[in-house]
Amino acid sequence: MPRRTTTAPGESTPVGAAEIAGRLGVRPQTVHTWRHRNLMPAPRWTVSGQPAWEWAEIEAWARRTGRLREADVHAALLELEGTGWEADLDEMRSHRATRR
Repeated sequence: MPRRTTTAPGESTPVGAAEIAGRLGVRPQTVHTWRHRNLMPAPRWTVSGQPAWEWAEIEAWARRTGRLREADVHAALLELEGTGWEADLDEMRSHRATRR
């Protein structure tokens, strides 16, 4: 199951470089490179000597800079095929609403 990448308003979610990397689909070293090049927000905390950020700040920055895009529901469904998931994507698409 994919990790939740959004937070409720007012909810504080500290994240480290590894969590940011996982949520953005990059390597942790990439996050450290962005930090050292001052491309991302400064960390808000230090936990056990390691930088930690507020996820809401990182999420906003990542969306603004194109590093985090809206989830592609159809791509996620395609990933489910072949994992024991029994539904038929073509049938689901044929029932998709086309008007609002």
